Amino acid sequence: MFGMALDAHIVSHTHWDREWYHPVERFQQRLVALVDELIADPPRDDESFLLDGQAIVVEDYLSIRPDRAADLSALLSLRRLEAGPWYVLADELIPGGEALVRNLFAGRRSLARFNATIPHVLYCPDSFGHPAALPSIAAGFGLPLIILWRGYGGPRWPAGDAVRWSAPNGDTALLYHLPRDGYEFGSHLPSGAVESAARWERMRAELEPRSTTSVVLIPNGADHHARQQNLDEAVVALGGAARSTGDSARRSSLRQFGETLVSAAAKKDLPVVRGELRDSHGYTWTLQGTFATRAAEKRMNAAAEQQLVRDVEPWAALASYRGATTRPLVEAAWRTLLSAHPHDTLCGCSIDDVASAMELRIRSARNQAEGIRDDSILRLIGHDPVAARGAKEQWQPALVVRNPSARTRSGVAVIQIEQFLRDVPVGPGSAPAVKTLDDEMAPPPGLAKNIQLLSQRDEYSLTESPCHYPDNDLVRVTTYAAWVDKIGAYAISCQPIEAGDRVSDSAPGKLSATKTSVSNDAIAVGVTEQGNIWLEDIATKRRIESLIDFIDDVDMGDLYTSSPRPRPFDVTVREKRMVVAGPLRGEFLIRFAIATADPEPRALADVSVSLVLDFGSPFVRVRVTGENHAPDHRLRMVFRSDLIGARTWADAAFGPVLREKIVISGEEAKIEAVLPTAPLHRYVSVFSDAAGATVFSDGLAEYETRDDGSMIVTLVRGVGDLSRNDIPERPGHAGWPRPTPAAQCLGPFAAEFAFMLHGSRSRETIHDIECAADDVVLPIVGTTLRAALSIPASPVKGVELDGIGLGLSAIKESEDGEWLVLRCINLCEEPTVGEWILPFDVHEARQSRLDETPTTHIAFKDRTVPILAAPRDIVTILVR
Repeated sequence: MFGMALDAHIVSHTHWDREWYHPVERFQQRLVALVDELIADPPRDDESFLLDGQAIVVEDYLSIRPDRAADLSALLSLRRLEAGPWYVLADELIPGGEALVRNLFAGRRSLARFNATIPHVLYCPDSFGHPAALPSIAAGFGLPLIILWRGYGGPRWPAGDAVRWSAPNGDTALLYHLPRDGYEFGSHLPSGAVESAARWERMRAELEPRSTTSVVLIPNGADHHARQQNLDEAVVALGGAARSTGDSARRSSLRQFGETLVSAAAKKDLPVVRGELRDSHGYTWTLQGTFATRAAEKRMNAAAEQQLVRDVEPWAALASYRGATTRPLVEAAWRTLLSAHPHDTLCGCSIDDVASAMELRIRSARNQAEGIRDDSILRLIGHDPVAARGAKEQWQPALVVRNPSARTRSGVAVIQIEQFLRDVPVGPGSAPAVKTLDDEMAPPPGLAKNIQLLSQRDEYSLTESPCHYPDNDLVRVTTYAAWVDKIGAYAISCQPIEAGDRVSDSAPGKLSATKTSVSNDAIAVGVTEQGNIWLEDIATKRRIESLIDFIDDVDMGDLYTSSPRPRPFDVTVREKRMVVAGPLRGEFLIRFAIATADPEPRALADVSVSLVLDFGSPFVRVRVTGENHAPDHRLRMVFRSDLIGARTWADAAFGPVLREKIVISGEEAKIEAVLPTAPLHRYVSVFSDAAGATVFSDGLAEYETRDDGSMIVTLVRGVGDLSRNDIPERPGHAGWPRPTPAAQCLGPFAAEFAFMLHGSRSRETIHDIECAADDVVLPIVGTTLRAALSIPASPVKGVELDGIGLGLSAIKESEDGEWLVLRCINLCEEPTVGEWILPFDVHEARQSRLDETPTTHIAFKDRTVPILAAPRDIVTILVR
């Protein structure tokens, strides 16, 4: 009569958005009351209360109640309270794959302080979609089960509540899908027999038809809710109602539910799903409209992630072999950045106070990262700041050039030369002298001829030491473009400035420039009299006559969902001029004014576009600055290609994914429409069978691709409400309505892109795109060390990754400090081989999981460790 007999696990929990419609401080006050109650009256031995799968709530509580640490630790170690495995419940489509891995590491470290054993469940109750690589992340941390809600469900997916989810590399995890009401499905359970029978009948009607194993989860909780007050009576009543239908319903824990479900699923032949989970249309809101919300903050976060993963961790790991580890400092920087990753925070769908706090955390993480990087660079080149500060008369200024890439590179680098002007004392007697400075200074005699002056300014420069007051000088900082030839992977080259014969190697050629165009050996770019930007691939003669355009719409949406409405607008070219014309870098500036096409036009935005082409570069940089003048609108930049009906591949966590259009029914669209936009990490590419084109980005942005081959990126999306209930694309409130005037994003904005034409999708093209992404986001950089006492005679060698189609993911010190962690990704759908080349002799090499659990031994030779990568594999190797 009732079909399958259900084994229902009632798990009490709170869904704890750390900040949202209140700032973190207010929710923290409520958290203290909740946990105080749990400590005073804890769950029984066979039960638990789930602190939402994240460890940061434990830290938040103890920052107010440190006196309760022992009590809380006891409940966590006894599993009567559950937290983790995450540090924060992050958005999963905006952060990169390494940030998600650092999130799990931080959660593990935090909970280890309390002897807590995490449930073996990757708990993702409210993330707005999930990356295709999430099963790999789960498998890499020994988590066989993923529980999620949004992004999956509806007619385009299997009907059951459990499936096998396969990542691009073939790793799988068991996916358990929450009911339509998600983590609130079992909230406010009644305690009366009649009411419980009616509630169980409704719950069973949803659970039983979807159940594939008979093991089902009833989450008993809701947003920021304390434990249900009459829970004992309610569970007894629901258990009685369940028995009347031949089922069982009992208090449980997330761990018990997970173990029971995994065991039951092992006996079933479950459907397999693949790819990203960004489609729950017709089941529950997917909320894919946040990728351009508060766009500037998302770019800040992307820059901080790139900095930590690629320009801090590798240098810090290499420097650890030459002195004290900085691992605790790196972990602290990551914790700061991760505190900006909760989905309501990073997605931008919170009040303005939350957004302001998020910006401060990201700036703090970047400040920490810069300090760690700079100290690591000094340690690697053997510079002692204490000795140098006490020997100013021996200073020998040096140019320090670093290559934050795991491959040997040549190219145009931006270098900054500091020249001493005068000492600037601080304190009594520091009034300015009567004599002023000469306006002109001769360039350092060591500069070679084939460099290019870009800018010059005066500023103050501190030379610091842990044992001294800083030395404060006024210096002239001159920025040059310089050719750097074959600098090694993660290498550091030091050269004298005031002496020696060069700071750059001789470039093999130079740019060609006219008044309206600039070209190198690969591409030419120019501007017509009307302001149209054209680009041509010199080898193939492919030509884009109008590369860049703009789209400006009214946006009547909220912070969750865009609701664009086309309107007539005019784009006027205000200025176009060549800024610099070589020999190494060419730059053309075009200034646009965008206004409504009305009898009395209203200014919408001013946009300046700088086209930057370097000698030897296969792409043109597109630097954008502007001023947003109008509320409730979305400004986008169009990059046109010559590829009709092309396929879209976009960079994502642990490698690019193929993105196809989601098509839903009209009835589904009445609940939530499909938005044609998606998250842009470092690049998005379009491919035909014969050719391709790629747009690179300096950080996460929203993009859309169209059948005409255009790639459209959002520069600004301004709206003034946290949530509205009258949006046709999503009728109903997605959050508590609050005004968010700062989210209108009025005022200045900036972004940096690049555009490249290339061949069709192949292993070689994939490799070229990955290399270009490094060149765009992580260029070669040169800075001045004025206090050098000695200069290394040869470059400091780093770690090199060799292999076509292999992309660098991480070079870091292991969590236990015993290994150097080397991780790369096979970006291709075919096996490939490669090798790591180390700057030291290898004594041991082991394959490992993502969580750095060593597995098999690897045969190596001297300083070379081989890589055997299956299709789309994530290969982690530990070396000593």
